[in-house]
Amino acid sequence: MNLILVGFMGSGKTTVSTLLGEALQQPVYDLDDEVEKAACKPIPQIFADDGEAGFRDLEHSALKEVVKRRQGILATGGGGGGTPVAERNQRLLEHAQAPVILLTASPAETARRLGDGEGRPLASKLTPAELADLQDARRPAYDRCADLTIRTDKLSPTAVAELIIAFLRIHH
Repeated sequence: MNLILVGFMGSGKTTVSTLLGEALQQPVYDLDDEVEKAACKPIPQIFADDGEAGFRDLEHSALKEVVKRRQGILATGGGGGGTPVAERNQRLLEHAQAPVILLTASPAETARRLGDGEGRPLASKLTPAELADLQDARRPAYDRCADLTIRTDKLSPTAVAELIIAFLRIHH
C-alpha cells in the first residue's frame, strides 16, 4: 500500500481516496467493498445476519489481504469507520509500511453528511448525540494509528487530497 485513509463515517475517506487514486495514478481499494466481495453480500445484510462481531471478523480478514498489496490507496470503511478501533487492526495498519492519514469532521458536520444514515447500519440507529459520543470514543484509536490528521469540515475533498499529496512529497 502507498497510503491508508482512516476516519469516522462521513469524514470523506471514499471521496478523497478516489481523487488521490486519479491524481497519483494508483489503484484505490475501499475496505467496505472488499468485505462485501468476500462475504458475497452487502454490509447491511452482514450486520443483519452476523452482527457487528461477524462483520469485524470479515473486516479484519479483508484488511489483512489488502495491506499486502504493493501499490494502491486504501480507504478503510468498515461499519462506521471502526477499523482502527480493534487492536489487531491497529497492528496491521502499523506494519503496512504506508502512511496512515486520519480524516476527521466535527459531530455536527458528520451528522449533516450522513443524513438519515441509509446504507450505514450503525449510523441509522444513532441520534446525533450518540454519534458524537461514538466519535469521541473512537478518537484515541484513530490518533494512535495516524501519521497525519486532517480536519475536513471546511475543506473540499480536492483540498484534502492536495494536502495529502503535499505530505507524501515531503515524507517520501
